[in-house]
Amino acid sequence: MQLQPLTPRILLAILFLFSADAIHQAFAQRMVIPPSNGSTNSTSFSTPSVIPSDQTQIVKTYPDGTKKIVPLTALNSHDEGKDFGGAPTLSVYTNSLTPNPQTAQERLSVAPIGSLGNPATMASSLPTSPDPMSGSGSPTAAGDPMGGGSAPIDPLSGAPSKGSPPPLQTVSGKPAPVSSAETSIELGTFEDFFMNAAIGGAMQGQLTARRVYNGTNMQAYPTPPELNNNPPYNDTVGVSGENFTFQPGFRFDVEFGYNFYDWLGVSLQTGIIYNAINQYNVTFTDGESYHNSANGELVQVPVQIDGILRWPGATAFKPFIGGGVGAIWQQLDVNNYYAGPNDYQGNFCRSAFQFGFNAQLGANYTVTPGVDFYGVFKLLGAFTPRIGNYDFENSYNFALEVGVQSRF
Repeated sequence: MQLQPLTPRILLAILFLFSADAIHQAFAQRMVIPPSNGSTNSTSFSTPSVIPSDQTQIVKTYPDGTKKIVPLTALNSHDEGKDFGGAPTLSVYTNSLTPNPQTAQERLSVAPIGSLGNPATMASSLPTSPDPMSGSGSPTAAGDPMGGGSAPIDPLSGAPSKGSPPPLQTVSGKPAPVSSAETSIELGTFEDFFMNAAIGGAMQGQLTARRVYNGTNMQAYPTPPELNNNPPYNDTVGVSGENFTFQPGFRFDVEFGYNFYDWLGVSLQTGIIYNAINQYNVTFTDGESYHNSANGELVQVPVQIDGILRWPGATAFKPFIGGGVGAIWQQLDVNNYYAGPNDYQGNFCRSAFQFGFNAQLGANYTVTPGVDFYGVFKLLGAFTPRIGNYDFENSYNFALEVGVQSRF
C-alpha cells in the first residue's frame, strides 16, 4: 500500500495527541499494586512521604482504633469505614504536631490512604498536660482528660486509695462531719445562757465553838469558873466546850449562767439549806460532858459565783466539775434543850453573813435539745463563821441533788 503524504492537518493532530500524553504522564499520580497477605484485589494509592509543612492535615479515628492522617484536600468522598468498624471521627492534625522521632514519647498507629492491610506506624510526639483530676500532677497525653484511662478518685467515696487526695473538707479546712448514731444526736446549743433548778438532801457537819463572848469580848475556852454561875452547873466548874449536831435536812438551789463554750461556763447560784438541831453538847472543866437533845435549826442561804468545766464534745452524757466563792447567810436558832427531865429555854437566835466557798461534781444528760437532767454532789463551806455569841470552827454542808437544766 502506497503511503499518502501527510497533510498539514493530519500532522498537527498527531503532534497534539503526543503532547497531551506526555503532559499527562508528567503530572499524573502513579498507580501501584502493593503486595498483600493473600489478597490480590487490594490496591492503594501512594502518598507523598513528606507532607508539605504549610498543608493542614486531618486525623481520621475509626471505631476499631485505626487512625489515618490525610490532607484536608483528600476529604472529597464519603468514608463509611466499613473495613474499620464504622465511620471515622475527624480532628485537626497541624504543623505543631509534626512527628519528631528524637523526642517522640509514644507512637501513633495509622494506615496509609486506601490500604486495606495492617496499619503502619509513624512516630508522633503529642504534647503533654497535667491531669487536673489526678491529684498527682503527672503528665498525660493531650486529649485524654481522664489521665490515660484511670478514673479520678471519688472524693465522697469515704475510702480513698493510698496516695490519693483527702476526703472532702469544709471551708474552714476541718474534715467534713460524718453522720453517725453518736454525732447525729440533737443536743441543742451549749454556747448560750442556761438556768438550773435542783433539790436534794443535805447533811450539816458539827458546829464546834472555839471562842465565846464573855460579856466583854470573845475568848477561848475554858471559861473562868466565876463566870459560870448559872444552874444547874456547879459554880466552881467552868465550861470547856460546846457544839451542835444536826439532823439530815434538805437543799434547794437555782442557778443562772452563761456557757462560753460547750466545756466552760459561769453562773450565779443561790438557794436555801435547812437542817434541824439534833443535840446541844457541853463539856465542863471537871471532865464531865452532857449530850442534850434540843429544838432549833440552822438555815443557810448561799449567794456565790461559780465556774463550771464540762466534758467537751457532742455527747448526750457530759460529766462536769465546778466551784466558786461568795457570801453565805446563816441563822442559828436554839429554842430549848433537855438535860435529863429538865427542859431549859435556849432563847438563842442569831444570824450573820459569812464568807464561804463551794465545790460540785456531777453529770448532765440531754433528754431533748436544750434540756438536760443532772445529778450533782455539792459541798458548801464557811471559814470560822461567827453567829451571835459564838465563833465556830469551819462549817461544812454536804448535799446530793437532782435537777433540770434549760439552755436557751
